[in-house]
Amino acid sequence: MLTKAELKNFQGHLQRFKKYGGLPEFHNVDRDMHGLIIQPTDRFMVVLTTSKNNVHAQLVNRSKGYKTIFGSFAGNVGFNKKSQQTERCAYRIGENVARKCKRLGVYAVDVKFRRIARVETVLQAFQAIGLQVGQLIHEPRLPKTGINSVRPRRRRRV
Repeated sequence: MLTKAELKNFQGHLQRFKKYGGLPEFHNVDRDMHGLIIQPTDRFMVVLTTSKNNVHAQLVNRSKGYKTIFGSFAGNVGFNKKSQQTERCAYRIGENVARKCKRLGVYAVDVKFRRIARVETVLQAFQAIGLQVGQLIHEPRLPKTGINSVRPRRRRRV
């Protein structure tokens, strides 16, 4: 399969390489003409989508048109049904994303989220693994009607 010299200089996770049947760990990610997934100058953002039941985290390359590199969610890290809603699950998702970032060579990211639920737990996991967070971008959904609405209420026709 691999020679001793190739094993010595192997980048990535060797057991995952064997598990995927000889494919590298990030084999489904687009690469440039030099075979690289990322450039040293690229900027990255983790987009957190939290709901009542689950947490989704995606690593996005901001330098290449916000292209998604990989994602992680509760099913990826071994949680199902009721346990997906827990803080422990969010922590494991954060750890999973941080470890994958480290293996890719990403050491600093910005974090974008809409709902605040369980975001702090994911950030604690990033800090525990050693992933640096540059910016926290909070983009709440804007209400369509009401006092703080973007567009005015419809006028009543009689």
